[in-house]
Amino acid sequence: MSQVAGNPDIAIFFGSQTGNAEELAANTAKLAKKSGLNPKIFDMDGFDPSTFSSHKRVLIITSTWGEGDMPDNAEDLWIATCELNPNLAGVNFSVCAIGDTSYDEFCKAGIDWDEKFVALGASRVHNIQLCDVEYEPEWKKWADAVIPLMAAVDGGESTESADIVEETAVVSSESENVVSADAGELSGLLSGDRSIAIFFGSQTGNAAGLAEKTAKMAANYGLEPTVIDMDGYDPAAFSSHKRILIITSTWGEGEMPDNADALWNATVASNPPLANVHFSVCAIGDTSYDEYCKAGLDWDEKFKALGATCIEEIKLCDVDFEPPWLEWAPLALSKIACVDSSGTFQEGLLEAMIAYGSGEEEEADTGDFTPGQIVQADLSITMRIFRYNPTLAQSGFDTVAVALPGHASIEDALVAIKREVDGSLTFRSGSIAGQDPLTGIKANGRILPADTTRICDIVSDGDTLTIEPVPGYDVLKDLMVSYDRYDTVRAESKPWMDADPRQGERLVSGAAMGTMTSAEATHLHTLADVGSLQLVNAMSDTYDVDEEYSGPGIALQRWVRSQDPRSGEGHVKQMFELMQRKGGVWDEADISSIQRHGIDGSQAADSLYDARARLLAEYKFTGRSGRLVKHYSRSVKMSGNVNETTLYRSVLGPLGLGSNIMNGVSLRMMLGFTRNGGPMMRGFQGMLVPPAGIGKIPNMFNGKVANHHEVVAIFNELDSRF
Repeated sequence: MSQVAGNPDIAIFFGSQTGNAEELAANTAKLAKKSGLNPKIFDMDGFDPSTFSSHKRVLIITSTWGEGDMPDNAEDLWIATCELNPNLAGVNFSVCAIGDTSYDEFCKAGIDWDEKFVALGASRVHNIQLCDVEYEPEWKKWADAVIPLMAAVDGGESTESADIVEETAVVSSESENVVSADAGELSGLLSGDRSIAIFFGSQTGNAAGLAEKTAKMAANYGLEPTVIDMDGYDPAAFSSHKRILIITSTWGEGEMPDNADALWNATVASNPPLANVHFSVCAIGDTSYDEYCKAGLDWDEKFKALGATCIEEIKLCDVDFEPPWLEWAPLALSKIACVDSSGTFQEGLLEAMIAYGSGEEEEADTGDFTPGQIVQADLSITMRIFRYNPTLAQSGFDTVAVALPGHASIEDALVAIKREVDGSLTFRSGSIAGQDPLTGIKANGRILPADTTRICDIVSDGDTLTIEPVPGYDVLKDLMVSYDRYDTVRAESKPWMDADPRQGERLVSGAAMGTMTSAEATHLHTLADVGSLQLVNAMSDTYDVDEEYSGPGIALQRWVRSQDPRSGEGHVKQMFELMQRKGGVWDEADISSIQRHGIDGSQAADSLYDARARLLAEYKFTGRSGRLVKHYSRSVKMSGNVNETTLYRSVLGPLGLGSNIMNGVSLRMMLGFTRNGGPMMRGFQGMLVPPAGIGKIPNMFNGKVANHHEVVAIFNELDSRF
């Protein structure tokens, strides 16, 4: 451990768009703590630049967004800092910048902060570190060099001003570290069997991720964790464990997730005695469903009925499950760690165990779970990989036979092929910190992130896995695409925070600070709770063929900002107008095409339906889309059928009909020549001069309907089965 001069505090600021910089800030804090420093992590969003000077040691870790822009959470602080220009004469700092060398303004946000701090009088203790898309090695080199230098800087005396600054900190480490309990007091408890079984029931991977994080945390309490997939487990073996934690989601209308269903049925059928088992349950659900967290509640009640002892009451977690899980895990682990090797709960040692566990340096961090940690059997598959040579403008597929562990990610397979078969294979590589939104590929028709998608979740042994670049974007080489189209539209529409003041709150710069409740924040989060907005665009069949369409990912961002209680009235109106106009949400031809792409696609589709419904009400069913919904519904209500003749006239109006007079449809309809019956009958009727009555739009010599995707979109709004 390095010798720290003076006050050990060090402030670590992050500017993050996708979570990568935030993750690096947390990892940097761990390294700083090991060197004797007291790290405090700050989200740049809402920070007061006048308090920069209260910190003697400052590290800035930031990404760059778009064409050299600050990430959303750093933009207001940058503007406020430039306006205020605080004196930073006593501040020692260094910057780590994340970027992409394929952009002209590589790492510009980090470079701007570096130059600004120097201009304001701060002392640079280490040169700025510029990191490309594979940022992990470069960040580690910087962190290993800068932290000892920061430890050697005189941090001065502790002041009360630090308490004021902590109010804006996302993660703050207390200046007085909790002293670990003397292991001697717990020596008897920590000897013998220290095993703990952590079962997960997971539909989308969330519960599995929490199980892995809980296992990491369990080691702090002297436990030896084993993470167990409920799929295929024998309920008779429950009784072999003295300590059990269950983490499960709920699926559908209160059902068990797929991997837990068979075990639940077997447990109910066999009713194994669990008299010597201590347990606790963490349940993930969604309060918008009637059977909230039912799967977890069922396991909790069943274990109690079978004689097991509940060591900590069940924790019910809503869609934003991380905070309540983080409340439950330390409590459940500290209590269950007091169960000795004989299966007896040593309540008198609980306080000592709490201190012992919290005194460890390592904690579970957001994003440190990868599905590959759950071991799966080896798979022998054939991979068909799209190749594109931009120099020759040639494309095709390479076919490679591979044998890999089932839990390996698609990126793992691509890396192996690049290393052992063809070093020219090009694709975007993610970080070790969790899903990278730019690693998207098309795997057997599904749009997925390559870095976190397991091979076993896509194919079985002996199958073929076809890998292609995501549609809707220009292919640069092989599987690598350019996301410039997304970035350009996003920059033009500016779907980021534009607040009205609430309760008189403003930044030092005078900019408005909006506020929201915890419930509002959770709801807002769920509206666009997807791994990658760029990939949501690629899920759309329309986005790939309509160059004017901004895409569902952009529509989701606009929808979120329109529903943000902090957004100003003018900004909300702007978002509505962008969604309503050409290129907006009505240009999506088939929302079900998005819905087919797993949990992210389903979430995106739900939000797009909500956005359309709100627009219909906001614009009072005007425009072609609104009129079609109104008159379609009216026709069905009045007659039980869709009268296409009147629907056509109602939607287009007199001017629209007149503009289409030459396409045959309008003329025949205005004259009353319509047809009923099946295709053969209508074909015969089309040859007749007299009118065939009110009903079907004639189809004899009609041209292709312009903007037909608008019609499909309306049907999707009314019934997602279309």
